[in-house]
Amino acid sequence: MKKWILGLILLSAAVVHAQTDQSRQWDKRWLYISSNLYVNENIPKLDQLLQRAHQAGYNGVLFTDYKMFTWWQLDDAPRWQANAQKLRAITRQLDMQLAVCVFPFGYAGSLLWHDANLASGMPIRQTPMKARNGQLIPVQSAGIMNGSFESFQNHTALNYAFQDDPGKSSFIDTNITKDGRASLRFENVGDFNAYGHGRICQTITVLPFQQYRIRVWLKTEHLSADEVKILVMADDQVLQWQFLQKPGGNNFDHFNRATDLTMDWTEQCVTFNSLDHNQARVYLGLWGGKKGKIWWDDLRIEAVPLLNILRRDSLPVILESEDGTRFEEGRDYEPIRDPKLGRTPWPGSYETRHDPPVIQLTANSRIQNGQTIRFSGYHPTLVYAGQVNCSLSDPIVFQLCREQIRRTEAVLHPDIYFMSHDEIRCAGWEPDQIRDFPSTGAVLAQNIQTCTDIIKQEAPGRPIVVWSDMFDPNHNAHDKYYLVNNTLANSWEGLTPDIIIMKWGTGAICRPGLQFFANRGHTQMLAAYYDNDVHTDYRAWQSALADIPRIEGIMYTTWQNNYANLEKFASAWWGYQP
Repeated sequence: MKKWILGLILLSAAVVHAQTDQSRQWDKRWLYISSNLYVNENIPKLDQLLQRAHQAGYNGVLFTDYKMFTWWQLDDAPRWQANAQKLRAITRQLDMQLAVCVFPFGYAGSLLWHDANLASGMPIRQTPMKARNGQLIPVQSAGIMNGSFESFQNHTALNYAFQDDPGKSSFIDTNITKDGRASLRFENVGDFNAYGHGRICQTITVLPFQQYRIRVWLKTEHLSADEVKILVMADDQVLQWQFLQKPGGNNFDHFNRATDLTMDWTEQCVTFNSLDHNQARVYLGLWGGKKGKIWWDDLRIEAVPLLNILRRDSLPVILESEDGTRFEEGRDYEPIRDPKLGRTPWPGSYETRHDPPVIQLTANSRIQNGQTIRFSGYHPTLVYAGQVNCSLSDPIVFQLCREQIRRTEAVLHPDIYFMSHDEIRCAGWEPDQIRDFPSTGAVLAQNIQTCTDIIKQEAPGRPIVVWSDMFDPNHNAHDKYYLVNNTLANSWEGLTPDIIIMKWGTGAICRPGLQFFANRGHTQMLAAYYDNDVHTDYRAWQSALADIPRIEGIMYTTWQNNYANLEKFASAWWGYQP
């Protein structure tokens, strides 16, 4: 028995040794760092971290800073520049490659800091508006029945398609309300529902391609749930992706999961575009609910065509009468803009709480009082914690991208450029994209080719890396991805073979994507770890890597700035011994 155990131990050691020997061949051994170079105190912290990484065998860093796209317009631009140069000096001293993130098309806040109107536009088509007392007021084309929950039978709210577990975990509460005499309360839903569902749903009629805002008051008491959200669906498509908000500092913080959450009545405001649908299902509720209480009250919906209206040459605003007469901005109505577009709490950050602007008619307007006109325009879409994508095709965007490379070259002269094209969740709806391209995938292909050309022109000879997801048919490059029009298939046609792919995901499920890019002739790197268990993650990747050629690097990838496992990762992947 002892001999059998000893043999098993020796065999296991041999397997680990073989894997370690194989993993020693990684040419690129990177760590991912996100930091703010505007803060002087961060430089010694970065120095200490990079010294530690170098000792563990890391030979490169992928660095990102929100201000990488804005630093030259900061109040104290020389401070950022000086700190950036200190970072560059540290990497050179340690003989570590410096790769920097540029072109944030997915999480585009820093690019949109320059011009909030460059957000990816979703169409508003033919919204009816009525002229009243010198203004154009949206006609309300959708409504919620019994949004105050004051019509009920026992503990069931009337006029809703369904309500989870009335009288067990959902109740009509006439003691705690925001307004009126009733609210809807869910309580300890995990005790009664195997899925932790605590939802109520109503089917509503909508007009196609309208921007609607849902407003509702929310209160919680020691609430714990995997998801708390307002969900809007039409057929099998999710139309509303914004997280909810809770008070935080001078503004609001987004949240999706609740852990013993207690907050007083807070109004929630989320928007959605109805796209080509005539009906939608509106849900309020909990998914994976456990303990605690949540109250909903005063649910309503409103058409808000002017909320966060985008104004740029490539996104026309059209006002026309029902007989097709076009009205002119400046002649028939005052210039339209939303002064709060992309400015809360800072430039490049969007929200849906503020009052939309009102269209003012001019003194000599041809629009008559009481007349109904039709409004068409474009608005941005917010996803999760306020994520907004940038236009993939507007020429001004590429001018800004070229300026970013020139500024980065002058200050940092990095060894490698990393294009941050990932999780682009709204695209393909702008007029030129529909007119000039067969699909959104073709739009993205043209975009990535243009971005590649910019880097090659401004920083010739520098290697270029890109995230994998938006170009992998096994990941995001397919039909029905979030709110992308038609399909992202064939986006990969814009990748030249010399671009290095940073493959990310969860180990074992990444094999089809790894094989896909290998077949196209790309060299690849692996973005591993993601704040998971190092050894579990390592084993998952090993099962995905067999026989895949041209994988030259591995990256310690943390979204939580958690470097506690830096050495453990190095031990697993290339046999570092502390």
